[in-house]
Amino acid sequence: MSNYRNFIKDFPNRCGEILKEYKDCSCKNGREVTHMFAIASAAITIPFERLRKKGHPAQDKKKYPQVVSKFDNLCDKNFLSSNLWGKASESWKFGQLKKGEVELGPENWEENAISLEEDVKVKEVLCIIRNALAHGSIFTLSNADDQIEIIIFLSTSKEKDTGDFNLIMVSVEDFNELLVKWIDFLHSLKIPPEVN
Repeated sequence: MSNYRNFIKDFPNRCGEILKEYKDCSCKNGREVTHMFAIASAAITIPFERLRKKGHPAQDKKKYPQVVSKFDNLCDKNFLSSNLWGKASESWKFGQLKKGEVELGPENWEENAISLEEDVKVKEVLCIIRNALAHGSIFTLSNADDQIEIIIFLSTSKEKDTGDFNLIMVSVEDFNELLVKWIDFLHSLKIPPEVN
């Protein structure tokens, strides 16, 4: 088992390999969403934190300034026109929930969500997904056959004292596409070997 060269590119690349190599097996066993969540929890959260957080013990922001610049440029783009999506909103929806609305449960949240608008930034989408993955605020909606169709990511609103939440709703297929494109973006980063 070889060591990781870094947790920004090498680690998520390995996660991407697992996502591809075990996809058929997870589908046969009816565990494709579980497989995807397991990969996303690591492949999104770890590099995202290391690229954005000042004072992270790994010091990646300091070691890889060109990589951080590319990440920041991606985060400043509108999500729908970015490399992470690049088309119409499809199933992507965004909304806000008041504290009392959260208590009604995920089957009642869709009325608070609208199609993702053109000006929503990559950073906002990734932050909500990252927070939901890191804090266990993930919910699913199923079809009549009890198959998961929709994923809901909840994140505490920026005004944290209100108890309100931001949400993103997306189909399983569209989230998987985002995950693959995120890993591809990280794979494209040029990390100088001298600082690995």
